[in-house]
Amino acid sequence: MASPMAVAVMTKKALELAEDKRVRTLLASIVAGIVIVMLIPLLVMVSIFNTQAGFSQEVARIVFDGGPIPTDIDAELSKAMEEMIDAFEELDQTIETLEEEGFDDIKVKSFFYILYFTKDLTDFDEEFYAGFVDCFVGEKEDDEIYEELEEYLSYEFTETEKVEIRNLYLFIKYGYSATDKITGIPGEAFNDETFAKLMQEATKYIGFPYQWGGSTPETSFDCSGFVCWVYTHSGVHNLPRTTAQQIYNQCTPVSKDEVKPGDLVFFTGTYQSSNPVTHIGIYVGDNQMLHCGDPIGYTNLGNSYWVKHFYGFGRL
Repeated sequence: MASPMAVAVMTKKALELAEDKRVRTLLASIVAGIVIVMLIPLLVMVSIFNTQAGFSQEVARIVFDGGPIPTDIDAELSKAMEEMIDAFEELDQTIETLEEEGFDDIKVKSFFYILYFTKDLTDFDEEFYAGFVDCFVGEKEDDEIYEELEEYLSYEFTETEKVEIRNLYLFIKYGYSATDKITGIPGEAFNDETFAKLMQEATKYIGFPYQWGGSTPETSFDCSGFVCWVYTHSGVHNLPRTTAQQIYNQCTPVSKDEVKPGDLVFFTGTYQSSNPVTHIGIYVGDNQMLHCGDPIGYTNLGNSYWVKHFYGFGRL
């Protein structure tokens, strides 16, 4: 079947050849009808993607959370979402068989999600899932993952797809801060002079990229490097460079009912580690934190990823 672009070109030529106004009008009406019919199947896919992030955040969140799918959603889109949720369950089962601590299932699913809507990934079986997941095993850079997947799928990723995969991964894993939708801080929190000093320093670095081992503005930061720098250079607490686990060890545990802006929030299992605590953020109130994700920004702790990996609150 010809593409809408091809039809448009043929239409232009036909209209140029048609001298009679009535003929031109008739041709235009016929072609318009054809184009509309051809575009209907594409509209479902367009509903899955948007111009800002390359995908619908609402649809992605439902799929990654495993449903439920709203009853008023388009039937074709609903079917695609059901297939994706089923595929994610199969991926989870495959990943579980690896027994590999700290395996990044969000990254696997982000690649799969974008490919599902661009490469026609429709023929799934147990062998396919095993081969797909195997491309992510080990401490690999994204370039290595792309190389292995391209060989496995006989498919070459476009730059647009790579951007969409990264944006989806950041949105699911880190929340709205990854897509520049910062939710902000409750204003009353700044009534606390200590917290105000802390945030005056911390907010200087919003948008800085995550850098493993980074501990200064010159190098950028990782999660613990960011917290150590902010607490020390704000004058709130002298916190020499150390790990998230060591910061937790210095804290007094705080319950969810007692936590207040300026406390720290800790997470476990965000990457493979022998330490229970693997990530840290600064609690800012209203169930949000400011942390060094990628990039540094605000994240809602109600995000399913953070709920799953939550370890505890602490106070220096």
